[in-house]
Amino acid sequence: MDGTIELFDALKGPKKLDIGPYPPMQSRPFIEEHDKMFRWYDYWIKGIDNGIMDEPAVSVFVEGSRERVTGSQWPPKDIEYTSLYLRPRGKLSTEPEPMGAQYAAPDGFYQAPLTVTDKVEILRWETPVFEESTEMIGTGAAHIFAEIDQPDSNFILRLWDYAPGGKRQLITTGYLKASHRELDERTTEGNPYHPHTRAVPVEPGKIEEYVLRLYPFANTFQPGHKLTVELSNGEPLADEHNALLPPDAFHLPVGRPVTHKIYRDAAHRSRLVLPFTTRRAGEKE
Repeated sequence: MDGTIELFDALKGPKKLDIGPYPPMQSRPFIEEHDKMFRWYDYWIKGIDNGIMDEPAVSVFVEGSRERVTGSQWPPKDIEYTSLYLRPRGKLSTEPEPMGAQYAAPDGFYQAPLTVTDKVEILRWETPVFEESTEMIGTGAAHIFAEIDQPDSNFILRLWDYAPGGKRQLITTGYLKASHRELDERTTEGNPYHPHTRAVPVEPGKIEEYVLRLYPFANTFQPGHKLTVELSNGEPLADEHNALLPPDAFHLPVGRPVTHKIYRDAAHRSRLVLPFTTRRAGEKE
């Protein structure tokens, strides 16, 4: 989706962006979208004035509320990037950790390679339950201060919407190879870019800040739900999300044992930066 939105922003002529629900994922040749495409071609090729160009340029399906939001650009509503800080005991908070690493000791996990185990170690943090509907639309970022004992590792992050009964829905993901942590000049708050032009090995034992780009998403967290973030260096071989993917959709594992320490103290404010909307559905731009 990142590439589709980047192309939409780059196009200068007439254009439309339609982002549908997930799951289920549509299968090629995307017959569910044919009527929309036919209307576009009828207007531009056959000259049929069917009103398609009077409709908003952007239409986005919002998970959670299961509503359509429209606008003239991506994201289709005004947003304000807000930080949720990783805190001790697996909590996410709008307030950063006040204590230093001496008292707010880092979280951590050791990941053995797949030659040794199928188990993927995962760290989790979660918000309190939402008291009112909370909508997020856009890209996001995860700033992770970490120390590893190898020259490289993977950081894989998944954001979930947890319902009161325990059912969960994947919202978005982020991936970063530690040696590709460099950022380029396009990076802004909540919208990081990595050039991926070279690998810079990590100095083992050194605390580094890793900024993961969270893929574009649209979700409303309903009252009683929680936002949960999971961090690992590999992808679980089997869970309800992976069941939706083709068998070759996994990222390559690191292939060596790696110990990770995740710092989230006063000097190392690991956090999520998420796009909270500031305009309710139906309000004018």
